[in-house]
Amino acid sequence: MNLFRKITLSSAPFYASLVVITSLAVFIGIFWAINEYQAYQESIANIKDNYRHQYEVRLQEEVANVVELIKYRRQQTELQVEMDIRERVQAAYTIASHNYRLFKDEKTLEELRWKIIELLRPMRWNNGRGYYFIGQVTSGVIDLFADEPYYEGKSAVDFQEITGQDVVGDIVSIIRDKEAGLYRYNLIKPGFTGSFPKIAFVKYFAPLDWFIGAGIYHEDLEESLQREVLTRIRNIQFGKDGDVFCFRSDGTILSNRDERLIGRSVKDLVDNNGVKFGEAFLETATTGDQAGFVHYSVQRSSTGETHQKLGFVQAYHDWGWVLGTTLFMDAMEQTIAAETETYQRINFRNVFAFIVLFAIAVAFLLLSTFLYSLKIKQGINMFTNFFREAADSNVKIENESLVFREFEDLGRLANRMVEDRIKNEILLHRDELRLDTLLRLGMMEKYSLQEKYDFILRRIVQITRSKEGYLVLVDGSQSHLTICSSIIFDERNKSLPEGELEGLRPIARGGLPGQAVVRKRAIIVNDCTAATGDDIFPYRNAVQRHLDVPIYNDGKVVVVAGVCNNHEKYDNSDIRQTTMVLEGMWLHVLKKNAEDELARLERQIIAVSEEERSNIGRDLHDDLGSHLTGVELLSKALQQKLRDELPERAEQLGTIRNLIRDAIEKTRRLSQGLYPVHVIEYGLEAAIEELVVEVEKAFKVNFDLYWEGGEKLLGTNTATNLHYIIREAVFNAARHGKPKNIGVYVQVDDSGFSVKIVDDGIGFDGTPAAKGMGFHTMQYRAKAIGATLSFKSAKEGGTIISVRGEGIE
Repeated sequence: MNLFRKITLSSAPFYASLVVITSLAVFIGIFWAINEYQAYQESIANIKDNYRHQYEVRLQEEVANVVELIKYRRQQTELQVEMDIRERVQAAYTIASHNYRLFKDEKTLEELRWKIIELLRPMRWNNGRGYYFIGQVTSGVIDLFADEPYYEGKSAVDFQEITGQDVVGDIVSIIRDKEAGLYRYNLIKPGFTGSFPKIAFVKYFAPLDWFIGAGIYHEDLEESLQREVLTRIRNIQFGKDGDVFCFRSDGTILSNRDERLIGRSVKDLVDNNGVKFGEAFLETATTGDQAGFVHYSVQRSSTGETHQKLGFVQAYHDWGWVLGTTLFMDAMEQTIAAETETYQRINFRNVFAFIVLFAIAVAFLLLSTFLYSLKIKQGINMFTNFFREAADSNVKIENESLVFREFEDLGRLANRMVEDRIKNEILLHRDELRLDTLLRLGMMEKYSLQEKYDFILRRIVQITRSKEGYLVLVDGSQSHLTICSSIIFDERNKSLPEGELEGLRPIARGGLPGQAVVRKRAIIVNDCTAATGDDIFPYRNAVQRHLDVPIYNDGKVVVVAGVCNNHEKYDNSDIRQTTMVLEGMWLHVLKKNAEDELARLERQIIAVSEEERSNIGRDLHDDLGSHLTGVELLSKALQQKLRDELPERAEQLGTIRNLIRDAIEKTRRLSQGLYPVHVIEYGLEAAIEELVVEVEKAFKVNFDLYWEGGEKLLGTNTATNLHYIIREAVFNAARHGKPKNIGVYVQVDDSGFSVKIVDDGIGFDGTPAAKGMGFHTMQYRAKAIGATLSFKSAKEGGTIISVRGEGIE
């Protein structure tokens, strides 16, 4: 028993109105709720944006103040350092001056230099990091380098080779220009990696031609300054709960109000929701603009409640630091809570008013629709018979979606008609596709056998509406099979490559095609159980259903085609369509093989004929020609001997010599026709030129030869066959066409060759092959070299014979 009975069409308006009103109320309520919620969200967003902007400006200002503090302290410290090293140099200068005045009359300059150097060498300041250095201005030799004695005694050139910069030369330039000055440079120490930035002050000491200098490492200066700045940052506070903190670019915390965090990694900082806001600080400061804001929640230690907090971080590249400020967002949270309470109060009042108005509207509309439903019932039967005859659409009706019982009968009639129409259209389409496949196969003369196999398999998969397919060949012993084509169709009905095809495979491991060979009949499986490996070979994907069809020749299976994974079940019509396509393909393959075999036999016959012609030609040329030549020479000697004794006999012998010479010439021409010695030894062009002389002499016609291209591009076989074709065509034209002019035009290049034999004779009607054996032989010779031979002739227009080849052997 159905829990819900289908309603009648006559009662539909009542229920429809009820559904419409309810749906309308729901939609309006949802729309109103969404609209109110969006307004509330926009209000909250505005509040957040306003407060957040204020917080962001304040945090950025505090970070900017810290940066300004660092810059100011760095400037002040550098000024202080400069003053300090100036005083240190002045002290050294005073010591040197005092010793020089005391001992200049007692000691030599070298002794004075040594004494002053040893006085200044142990002097240190700035925790032992500050020291003196002395060098000679004229020679550029370093006399004192208290921090690194390795440089003492080195010249300016040596110092430059070690450090990579002309430090001594720069100092000498300062001394000569101003006698004293500040100098900054990078010092390279032996045994240490990297360079050490330094600040130095130098002054000229004229009595000893010295520059006296004092220096301090910039790194020491920065370290002391950083310690001072971190102390100042730790004590900075702003607002009610504003904090300033600092950490290195590797995440190590340097300064924080909570001293327990100093020395730890900022990555360890986690808020109450488990969010690692410390990692967010580090990522914000080291990527992109290397500055930004981070929002997180923390628990206030004084109240134990969770509050939102906003932080701003900015990278300070000079020291590899990240400066940050944080501030609680209490004022924003309080404003949002007040706004939420106001919205809740207003929405409750609006919902109550909506419910009252909706109840009044429902009562009025339901009464109206009930009255109209009584009138609709009277017209239902009148339209039912009309719609029974209106099933003319291919769109099927889902009975489960029908609301009214009266529409069920209409739905069944329409669906049955649509199913019959679709089925007939599918059958018609499959027959058309099969016929088109066989017609196209007959026109694929220039395609390879593999391309034809792929084309047939692709069409079989389309005809059977499958997803995958294969085509295998079975050997004559019925023991092995070979996959010659495999295909997969994707969702867009485009074929995809299956991959490298497997070679010879025994029938025992032949999978689905092997079963078809063993059973010797078509196999349909529409509910394929789980199988893998050789069981579903050659498929690699899962198989739900499959069809395998074998084709016989002389009682043996020669071809098996298979398809799988149709969205519908396979039936006998799929077998019939596949069988007809495969049989047509196999007949085409047999015909093609027969034509190839016939062509092979024809080429073999031509080859044997050529060999015999060559043998006969060589025999005529070498044996008979030589004998006749010998006879002619003997006749000549005898004629000369009889010329004085028997003049009449000598004259008769002269006649015999002329006949012998004619026989020699005919033998030579006959041997050349049988054995193209001039083509082999001197080339095709020379042989044609000799042919020109022979034809003009024999038939009294004008002969034109036009040659373009390199003769070396033609191989011996191609040249020989072209010579016979041209010779046959020219002699046929001269003998039968009675022309006045004959022309041979030859063009040879890298892409192939083209030969035309043209005459202005009487021509001929009908098929050239029916005129004699010559035309047939010419066609075979053209086919033997992969060329095409064509004839064009009219009874009064002469003849044109063309030979074209696309490749050069």
